[in-house]
Amino acid sequence: MNKGLYIHIPFCSHICSYCDFAKVIYREDFVNRYLLSLEKELNSYDIKDITSIYIGGGTPTSLNLEQFERLLIIVSKYFREGMSYTIEGNVENFDVDKIKLLDKYHVNRVSIGVQTFDDQLLKLLNRKHNKEDVYSLVNNLIKYNIRDINLDLIYALPNQNLDMLKKDLAIITSLPITHISTYSLMVNPNTVFGNKNVQEQDEDNVREMYDYIYEYLKEKGFNRYEVSNFSKANYESKHNLIYWRNQEYYGIGLGASGYLDNIRYDNTRSLTKYLEGKTRVNEEVLTNRDKEFYHIMLGLRLQEGIEVDNELYVSKLNDLIKKGLIEKNNEKYKVTDDNLFILDYILGKIIL
Repeated sequence: MNKGLYIHIPFCSHICSYCDFAKVIYREDFVNRYLLSLEKELNSYDIKDITSIYIGGGTPTSLNLEQFERLLIIVSKYFREGMSYTIEGNVENFDVDKIKLLDKYHVNRVSIGVQTFDDQLLKLLNRKHNKEDVYSLVNNLIKYNIRDINLDLIYALPNQNLDMLKKDLAIITSLPITHISTYSLMVNPNTVFGNKNVQEQDEDNVREMYDYIYEYLKEKGFNRYEVSNFSKANYESKHNLIYWRNQEYYGIGLGASGYLDNIRYDNTRSLTKYLEGKTRVNEEVLTNRDKEFYHIMLGLRLQEGIEVDNELYVSKLNDLIKKGLIEKNNEKYKVTDDNLFILDYILGKIIL
């Protein structure tokens, strides 16, 4: 079975207003200790059968050049030819010296948190780049042999309207990239936005933006293969497909989650505990019913659809077919294109 390897680097040079991931402000001494603990955790597993590596965060590119190369050296022993190997980065600290290391250590895909090209909205999000910086970074990545590039885009931001989103989409599709991930703003507790009581846009506005994104990106040659993800042909995220196909993956690092040997697990979000070697804080041993639950919950995010054998779920899916929310082709069930926006509602009808 294909497995993935996810490695979390929690350090950031600053905290973005919306971010709810496990994160720590960069300190050189903490990073040095963290890399030692990370290598120790990696060595505690018999890592095999992996087809993708993904280094996320946080901000992996917040590390200094020596630390960044040390990270790539640690991970390099798990790389095999033909594997998808992605690293995340932020525009403001993904300099040319770091880019040059990517090809050397077999990284072949990069994901960049752009979020918007509107300079005022970037300030609101506490992002430290501007749109010209994005152009420069993409050009440098291609110059140094990274041609599989994802850009993240957040929409339904405070004060953002449809015309502003249209400008973002026009810019992002003008760039020589292969993949776009789009997410509506979610205001979570214990974030800067949450503490300031920033309100999410109303559902009608979000739906209008979501539908426009789908139609516009389709016209530009980006296929929506998952609720929030669009790619050029054959450039789907191989690593994320492992998640959505309910396949196993190693989760390494602070706050990482994993799925191995019928167990879903979470690592601690406490840096102190992680550096002490106290990694896992939660484990869920899956029953057959649990596996079916995850198969449906994750698989229906994909436009390729899923096969379902459980008679109870089949009955519910057939009811949703009658309502026009689900369709069945070649023995696979999928949410209809027009109804992916209400996926959570549909899942509730199936699994609750």
